[in-house]
Amino acid sequence: MEHRFGELSPRKVLLIAGSIVLWAVALLMLLVFLGVGEEFEPAAPVFGSLEGRFVSDNTMTLDGKVLHYRENEITNYLFIGVDNDDVTDVFGHQNGGQADFLVVLAIDRINRCVSPVMLDRDTMVEMHTYGVFGHPSGTRVMQLCLAQAYSGINIPGSVNTVETVEKLLQNIDIHHYVVLDMTAIPLVNDAVGGVEVTLQDDFTVYDPVMAKGTTIRLIGEQAEFFVRGRMTVADGTNVSRMGRQQQYLSGLLSQFRQTVKGNQPKLQQVLNLLEGHMVTEAGDNTLLHDVNAYDDYTWRPLAVLQGRHAIDEYGFAEFWVDEDALMRLVADIWFR
Repeated sequence: MEHRFGELSPRKVLLIAGSIVLWAVALLMLLVFLGVGEEFEPAAPVFGSLEGRFVSDNTMTLDGKVLHYRENEITNYLFIGVDNDDVTDVFGHQNGGQADFLVVLAIDRINRCVSPVMLDRDTMVEMHTYGVFGHPSGTRVMQLCLAQAYSGINIPGSVNTVETVEKLLQNIDIHHYVVLDMTAIPLVNDAVGGVEVTLQDDFTVYDPVMAKGTTIRLIGEQAEFFVRGRMTVADGTNVSRMGRQQQYLSGLLSQFRQTVKGNQPKLQQVLNLLEGHMVTEAGDNTLLHDVNAYDDYTWRPLAVLQGRHAIDEYGFAEFWVDEDALMRLVADIWFR
């Protein structure tokens, strides 16, 4: 019997159907192999892969880019100069004094440099407060210097200051803190041979030889007059005092490096002089190691936070940080 044009025998129909099924199975296997149809879920990480292992969860966004905190590459020290005569008495309700001087040293082990950042004592920040018996009493927005005054049960004011600074600087880690009373200034100053400055203000109320315009190598109490003097110097504000502190710190750091570089006995001598004037959770061995380990690093220029100064309704000084400038400074030093 003749078939009409276009008709297929049952045998050919079965062969064609079988071929279609085989091609469909092959295509499905290929799609599965390529991961298509799995809602584009990322492949599971390969066992032993280092990808993402050293990336911090602490991130910030700047100019549309997500930056990660370089937590395994930088060691941070916070130096706190307090107005107390005895820094060893650090507990008690509002008994920790005030932090007149705050500097963060960021030691960058990748770029082999140290970035000093000076913080204004009047910077308005949110901090933890504690009651008379050392129990948490909430948070308040106050001058940064006041964090030192608040301590809790087993929490000295220096730790409260550390936590406040960490929060201000986008949750970086302060690994070590060093608290000094201001009477330690002459000791360190003289141990490194004094610091030379040109006086932009008149200090003759403290010392007759400290006249405006004089270039002098500060010795003994002169260094403390220069760094701490405020009410009877210039306009009496912390703004002008911070300018002098920046000038002095730049000179002191340079002089300190020249004096103790490669000189272990001299460094130990300085630490011995500070006994009773310094409190730190880092032992002498840690301090000695870090000074020696990084003494050939390049020091970047001293950085300060940008912002505006104001006087509140009660006559107290305030410094409000420029948030954009702060983010850029933090990103430059601590994030990538």
